[in-house]
Amino acid sequence: MNLAYRDPLAIIKKNRRLFYSGVGLAVVFHIVILSLYLKPSDEVEEEVIARIEWDEQDTPFVVPQPQLTREFAFKKQRVPQGQPVVRSSGDRTTTIVRSGSRAMGAVMSGSVQQWTRSGGSADFVVSVGGAGLSDMVVGIPQFEAIEMTSLKEPEKRIDMQAEFLDLSAIDTGKYKGMVIQDPADKRNIQGFVYLGLAWGSVLTPAYNTAIYQLVRAINQQTRIEAQVDDQLFLDSKALFKAPFTYIAANRAFELTDHEARNLGDYLRKGGFVLADNGDPSKEYGPAEASIKAMFKKALGRDARWVPIRNDHPLYHIFFDFDGPPPGGEVGHAVRNNIGRSEAVYFLEGIYIRDRLVAVYSDKGYGGFWQRETNNEPQLKIGINFVVFALTQKGSIAQQQIDYFSQ
Repeated sequence: MNLAYRDPLAIIKKNRRLFYSGVGLAVVFHIVILSLYLKPSDEVEEEVIARIEWDEQDTPFVVPQPQLTREFAFKKQRVPQGQPVVRSSGDRTTTIVRSGSRAMGAVMSGSVQQWTRSGGSADFVVSVGGAGLSDMVVGIPQFEAIEMTSLKEPEKRIDMQAEFLDLSAIDTGKYKGMVIQDPADKRNIQGFVYLGLAWGSVLTPAYNTAIYQLVRAINQQTRIEAQVDDQLFLDSKALFKAPFTYIAANRAFELTDHEARNLGDYLRKGGFVLADNGDPSKEYGPAEASIKAMFKKALGRDARWVPIRNDHPLYHIFFDFDGPPPGGEVGHAVRNNIGRSEAVYFLEGIYIRDRLVAVYSDKGYGGFWQRETNNEPQLKIGINFVVFALTQKGSIAQQQIDYFSQ
């Protein structure tokens, strides 16, 4: 067999050309593929940035509270005294609500029954609790006109609105005294009071500790919660809150024009003053003359002193007296170097429109209040002074009671 002779160098060159051709084709192929993937798109994607901001004070997702469609009010009216209270008349129309097969039977449990007035507007609804009502029958209500009678006489009846006042809740310091007293039982009294001792630009109280002893006696012998108020100046607006003011002097003094004007306005607007002569053993002494001049300057022509009768409510408002108990007007000084000063058997008062606005005591009761013993009648009349000032019609305390009970 004749085989053609092949040159090895030629074969190597041929294979090398084929190899380079293959590599070149592969490179071109990959370049075409990559160019297709890397070709820029005609559509340009826009970058969108969203920014959310809100105030820290905002409160999202807050459920609003329900709003009343009309003002809430109790359906309750005052009934004039002596007027009959008519419950209903001619109520015969009924509405029967039932579930089950029978029309008659006993009410077991479960649904609602309602009756209405024939020709009227009042509806009466009764709800019966439970589940599974089998039978229910509503009976026909029977009503009749009746007259409500009180267990007390009209003049002895307590104002029910005043009875329901929570005086302890009102005692916040804004008001200086309010009490409620049962007209049928004068010892049945409760409330609170702040007692003030009056000061002036020249006036210095004669008995600095007397008011503390009177407060202690009130707390021990009544249901009134008494406290000593701050210093009460006669030219201050705080004077108009005080239902009871104690003025005691043992020497001459005089009020300024502003103090006198303020005191006069206070008395005319419901105030009450107990003026105590701290030097009662002297007949027409400087303290007495100054006290009388003080009221004359404050009230002008209204400063008319009259004796207070022994049957006045002042002597029976809490404790009963036949007249003012004795004080220090007897036994301590010589009158005109001949004999002792005479006893005073009455207290004096000033009235404005039938209201007792001031009491003058020529007995120095404050000196007895400061004692630890032998002062029971003087402390009891002091309690009467305070209770009268709190309960008198038109007083500051009663004006406040009327305001809260309306």
